[in-house]
Amino acid sequence: MSSVLIHRAEARRQLREYAAGEITNANLARGALLLALEDYPHLDVEEMLARLDDLAGRAVRRGSAGEPPIFQLGHLHAEMFDVDGYRGDSDHYYDPRNVYLNEVIERKLGIPISLSIIFLHAASKMGLNAAGVGLPGHYIVKVQFELNEVYVDPFHGGSTLTVPEISEMLAQMTGGRGRLSSEHLRAWDGRETLQRVAANLQNMWARAGDNRRSESARERMEIVRG
Repeated sequence: MSSVLIHRAEARRQLREYAAGEITNANLARGALLLALEDYPHLDVEEMLARLDDLAGRAVRRGSAGEPPIFQLGHLHAEMFDVDGYRGDSDHYYDPRNVYLNEVIERKLGIPISLSIIFLHAASKMGLNAAGVGLPGHYIVKVQFELNEVYVDPFHGGSTLTVPEISEMLAQMTGGRGRLSSEHLRAWDGRETLQRVAANLQNMWARAGDNRRSESARERMEIVRG
């Protein structure tokens, strides 16, 4: 929490300035926090990012020089899910706080995409080759290694998924209508991910009957789209 009050117009200006540049895993969390800034005018973006950098730093310190990258993934899992206790909010999934990254960092609760953004930020800091994967109705992370790739589900405690398990999950979420394809498993870029974050905000506020906040989220989605 910052003592500085950020005006709505200044929050929009910062978001526009950010969206004019390249959006990567390394700055994705910053973008998510800038999406939140308009609704949290006392939000200290740098302090929140420092917390995520600390998560990555702790994961690195668990390891030793020269160990395989897959071990680094295990260290990140241990720090994020076992030590910090991040988890998916199954009980109140549509609570808008699960989308605002500052609230997710504070409460250690979120929806798949917000938890994945935290995971991606830390993975990027650690030098892991990770990317978001936006499935219909769910969002996971793909970590690429030299000989294989691992799919991680931050919403479900960082559990790893096989491709058949992802296929089964997709079938369940679509009532059997969705069939997994290579397009489903492609790496999303940061801009796509942030647009989906804003779309989630728009939908959740609409669901809560707050049309003003819903419209504001839609406007921010357009800014991110560029």
